[in-house]
Amino acid sequence: MTYTIKITETSPQALSIINMLKALSLDYSFLQIIEDDNSELTIEQEKELESRYKYVLKNPQVGKTWEELEKSL
Repeated sequence: MTYTIKITETSPQALSIINMLKALSLDYSFLQIIEDDNSELTIEQEKELESRYKYVLKNPQVGKTWEELEKSL
């Protein structure tokens, strides 16, 4: 089971909770702290994804379907 706790504030209370969780993660292997500094795509990444999407639409014969890829795994 996985839980996600998102703390976006930098108030003293929020930082206290973050520090407590970091300390607990040292003693408990089931607890992992993953910092997500930037979950948004950059403009360059958005342009690249859009370019790839357009390419796939124009060239449907290139590549494999999900079913083909899944079978090859």
